[in-house]
Amino acid sequence: MKFFFAIIAFAIAVALSTIADVYLKKSQLSNYKFIVLGIVLYAAGALPVAFAFKVVDFSLVFFIWQAIAIILGLGLGMALFHEQFSLLKFAAFIAALVALFLSYLASKG
Repeated sequence: MKFFFAIIAFAIAVALSTIADVYLKKSQLSNYKFIVLGIVLYAAGALPVAFAFKVVDFSLVFFIWQAIAIILGLGLGMALFHEQFSLLKFAAFIAALVALFLSYLASKG
C-alpha cells in the first residue's frame, strides 16, 4: 500500500513538473508571470517527492520518476498537443509499465 501512495506522490510531482515545463516554454523568457509560475510549480513538486523518498528506496525513486514521466508525457502529448501515437511510443509505454512493476517487486524484496 505504501508503494501505491508513492506512485500517487510521483504522479503529482511529475504532473506539476510537466505543467511547469509548459509554462516555462510559454514564457519564452519574457513573460515573468509564467516564469515565476513555472518555478513555483517545480518547487511544489518537490514536496510529494520528499514524501516518496520516505516510502521508496533511493535507487528506485529515479526509475519510478522516469516511468511515470514517460506515461504522463505520452498521455499529455496526445491530449494537449495532438501528437500521434506510434509503435515506438507504445513500446515506451509498455516498457514504462514494466519498469513500474519491477520497481514494485524490488520494493518488496
